[in-house]
Amino acid sequence: MKHNFDTPIDRSGTSCLKWDYLQAFFGKEDLNALWVADMDFKTPPEILEPLIERAKHGVFGYTAKPEGFYQSVIQWFLKRYGWSIERDWIVATPGVVPALNLAIQTFTEPGEGIIIQPPVYFPFEESIRLNERRVLNNQLLLNEDRYVINFEDLERRAGNASMLVLCSPHNPVSRVWTREELEEIGRICRQNDLMVFSDEIHADIVFPPHRHMPTAAVNEFLRENSICAYATSKTFNLAGLQLSVNIIPQEVIRNRFKESLAKLHMNMSNIFGIVGTQAAYANGGEWLDQLLEYLWGNYLEVASFLRSKIPGISVLEPQGTFLLWLDCRGLGLSDDELASLFVNRAKLALSGGSMFGPGGEGFMRMNIACPRKNLMDALSSLEKALDDDSPLPAEPPCCSGGPDDT
Repeated sequence: MKHNFDTPIDRSGTSCLKWDYLQAFFGKEDLNALWVADMDFKTPPEILEPLIERAKHGVFGYTAKPEGFYQSVIQWFLKRYGWSIERDWIVATPGVVPALNLAIQTFTEPGEGIIIQPPVYFPFEESIRLNERRVLNNQLLLNEDRYVINFEDLERRAGNASMLVLCSPHNPVSRVWTREELEEIGRICRQNDLMVFSDEIHADIVFPPHRHMPTAAVNEFLRENSICAYATSKTFNLAGLQLSVNIIPQEVIRNRFKESLAKLHMNMSNIFGIVGTQAAYANGGEWLDQLLEYLWGNYLEVASFLRSKIPGISVLEPQGTFLLWLDCRGLGLSDDELASLFVNRAKLALSGGSMFGPGGEGFMRMNIACPRKNLMDALSSLEKALDDDSPLPAEPPCCSGGPDDT
């Protein structure tokens, strides 16, 4: 079946954060929304129809996960990543960020250091600080056309930490880490007795020839010392169903994590999260393959437009995710001026780079998971805004574009 990603979907009036709350986050309503990391595509019929059928039943009581749920996860991981996982390794939570916070509370103590790799998804830092742990920034290095890990700095910081929070694939810089990079991470973590929480929510959105490598599948140490967090929310636009799948091979770690879940009575899941996740993993592969082709086409259009019409902005070629990392430093604007340019003049809502931590200054994150016409309209608006020589409005927008949920 051929799926049409060009069809516009009006999301206004559905209480969606991305479109209905622009005033609250940007101070304006008449913006083209390219910020929150969900898609403006309708969930595929292979998932939508099972959800509708379940809703028609009309009784929504307490619901366990059927065997089909677990088997759909197992088969998806085997087919997509070549990773043979066991049923017992699968632990569901209401989201990746709740799983991260639970892991921080369970496996670290207040005051301990936790490493993150900015510029990175900003709830990592929030989760560490709110749980009264110390943020240790192992800032990524921009090496010409891609970001790389500063392993020398990581090794220095590892001696003062108890956990590394990895983003794989990386949001917002769109890196898909190689086996060699993950092996070096594992070496440093093994030498310093660090646990790894790996946010792999974007694992399915990877562009050839790159291939996602699950952190816990790299070697024995990472298998025994990692929690890998996945979800169908990014892949199939199911974020509102609030279910993530955490793969925890090591029994002691898994049992401690499940005990923490039980203490909070968070070990049951949303009924539609269960149905949607099972349907996505069982039947969503063909739709995903077509989505990846469309997203890559969107990237090519953005890159071509910027090269020919906005030379002051460049874009790194994405290896994964539907998020582009726009390098706006060539415009010579401060972060406040950059935000004002996008919001007040171009009428665009993007996520400001500085919100992702050190190294994000001068960048903007653009969500390209939308119909291509909407994306091209946004670029045209940006071109016109840059042709306007009048002074930028003095006041920056009320915020630079957050939050978005994993």
